[in-house]
Amino acid sequence: MSFFDELKRRNVVRVGVAYLVAAWVVLQIIDFVVDAISAPNWIVQVFILVAAIGLPVVLAISWAFELTPEGVKRESEIDRSQPIPATTGRRLDRLIIVLLTLAVVFLVGERLMTSPIDMPTSIERTSEPPDIAARENTIAVLPFVNMSSDQEQEYFSDGITEEILNRLAGIHELRVAARTSVFSFKDHNEDIREIARKLGVETILEGSVRRSGDEIRITAQLIRASDGFHLWSSAYDRKLENIFAIQDDIATRIAEALQVSMGISDRQAGAPRTVDPEVYDLYLRARALHRQRGEVLLEAIELFEQALAIDPDFAPAWAGLSHTYIVLPNYISEEQQDSIGDVLEKSLSAAERALELDPTLPSAIHAMGNNLFFRFEWANAERQYLKALELDPDSADIMEDYVTLLTFSGQLDASRKVADRMIELDPYVAVFQNAMIALLEAQGEQELKDETIRIALEINPDLPNVQLVRFDDLLRDGKFDEARSFAHQMSTVRHDLGEYLELIDWMENGARSDIDAGPALLYNPSFAFHAGRYDLWLTALTKARDQWPEWYIAPLLELYSPIGSPERLRRFRSDPRTKAYLEELKLPEYWRQVGWPEICQPSGEDDFFCS
Repeated sequence: MSFFDELKRRNVVRVGVAYLVAAWVVLQIIDFVVDAISAPNWIVQVFILVAAIGLPVVLAISWAFELTPEGVKRESEIDRSQPIPATTGRRLDRLIIVLLTLAVVFLVGERLMTSPIDMPTSIERTSEPPDIAARENTIAVLPFVNMSSDQEQEYFSDGITEEILNRLAGIHELRVAARTSVFSFKDHNEDIREIARKLGVETILEGSVRRSGDEIRITAQLIRASDGFHLWSSAYDRKLENIFAIQDDIATRIAEALQVSMGISDRQAGAPRTVDPEVYDLYLRARALHRQRGEVLLEAIELFEQALAIDPDFAPAWAGLSHTYIVLPNYISEEQQDSIGDVLEKSLSAAERALELDPTLPSAIHAMGNNLFFRFEWANAERQYLKALELDPDSADIMEDYVTLLTFSGQLDASRKVADRMIELDPYVAVFQNAMIALLEAQGEQELKDETIRIALEINPDLPNVQLVRFDDLLRDGKFDEARSFAHQMSTVRHDLGEYLELIDWMENGARSDIDAGPALLYNPSFAFHAGRYDLWLTALTKARDQWPEWYIAPLLELYSPIGSPERLRRFRSDPRTKAYLEELKLPEYWRQVGWPEICQPSGEDDFFCS
């Protein structure tokens, strides 16, 4: 009898298989319990070591001993003429089947229990943006589930998700669904195939993050959306200081699974590979608050500054600080802004410092573009946006600001191309839809603009800019009762309800000079424009100029748009004060470089006219 036959006769093979399956089941149970109670990861590692040591011991015992009806006996004491080994073998077969069944049950149960919880949403969508056709080598990184016992660690799991997404976006042959689109599916227990269909991707990366102090555990699995097949999965137990190595490894494994070349771009090659855990934690918390907007931006600034106090050479924090300062005036009072100081200068200084530390960081280049745009340096700002997009070609965030520049400078055809690409990449973001609304207003596409307003308000009913556009349209169209009803919905967002009601009464009474229009008129010059009150339009412009550059640029839309009275448009465009307004914005200088918009044309070498 051969050695292998003797192993089978003594049931050594069956015992080994049963031991491995049982050890795996117990390991999964221990791992689940460790995650649930946030116990240290070394417990799992100790069990694996003990199980590995126990395997040869169990195999040796199964060789030397046999289980009989009378109990355990030495192999030499068993009468081989009796069918005891065969009986024992059948028992072991049944045990293996039971253990395998338990393993399958555990896998299915774990899958169900670790799926995101189906939370109710504040928005009930009656329609959705159109689906995007799936393309080759495409992936969506779903928000990793926070498995930490502290639910306030949500910002950390979200931050890890975004960092992994950014790593994957640096692979030239891979197309990655935008961050804001994938995060719209957070806390939704939706089928993987349905999510992939809506995002237009072939594969989905999902996972979980558990943090205990400076120790983290990240699990990730790559799924083919068409059939749910797992292409790759892994778990990482590391120190927080090694977080970038984990992110790089996940990106590498996914590239291998999808058989694409890594081809990491310059921005990935220049990314930091080690970071102080405290700095990284502060950075992720600040970035999460920056995305929330509102008055929490003040807290975001504090956190960015705390991170930079520890590590003043961490370029992403400088870039984040710049982006936060430049959106701050839209969300705080004039008194709060006065206490902070010149936010535009602070934003510029932060952007310059970020670029000094990492000239290839797209977010830093993007921040510099925003600062130049708010200084009416149109051509230089455009160069920065194009440079940032060259390094990060699928960034809808950069495209949004580039679309804004092109729209407000009258480069409407070019803006439409970028805007269409932006919406294709990230259709579930209200602020991107808002950028498209401004463009459609300038192009005079009222029907499509109305549809886009509806989509944007379904995504985010409380977005101030979109609400103001909708309110403005109702006033312009003479729908005063509907405007009053809508004003009640937006009264908690900007200004008091009474101010809007005064404005409606003023418009309904023919915008007469003997009736007070209320403070709301001074906040948005477009109301005066559509009322034909050029004097009040200029007053509102002056107020906007003294408050914030973005608000001073906004009235350009009325000049470009063909919507409204043609005679009124010609009168506004040809007025010498409008010409002075355009010169103050330095637009003629930009137009001489890139081409003139339809409403304005050059007159000689140094002059121009609009009509």
